Amino acid sequence: MEITKDFIQNMANAKSETCGTSLITMYIPSGYNMGIVTKMLNSELSTSSNIKNRSVNKAVATALKACLQSIKTSKWHAAPENGLVLCAGRTLSCV
Repeated sequence: MEITKDFIQNMANAKSETCGTSLITMYIPSGYNMGIVTKMLNSELSTSSNIKNRSVNKAVATALKACLQSIKTSKWHAAPENGLVLCAGRTLSCV
C-alpha cells in the first residue's frame, strides 16, 4: 500500500478520543522479525493494565490488540521489503 499525503495529514491531525495516549503508531524496518514485534506488543499490553484511567486503559488495550491481530492475520515472519507501519486507536477527529 502506498502512503498518500492525505493519510499522513490525517494521522498528523488525529486526536485521541479519550484525551490520553491511545493512538499507537509502530514503525517496523524491512526484514524485522515479526515474532519480536509480537512479544513487544504483548509486553506493552500487559503493562497497559497499570493505566489508572479506565477509558484510556481500554482504548490502549484495544489498539494494541488490533495491532496484534493485524500481525497474526498477515502471517508474516518478517516485515515486508519496504518495512511496515502499524497505526491503531480510536480518534476524536481526523480532518
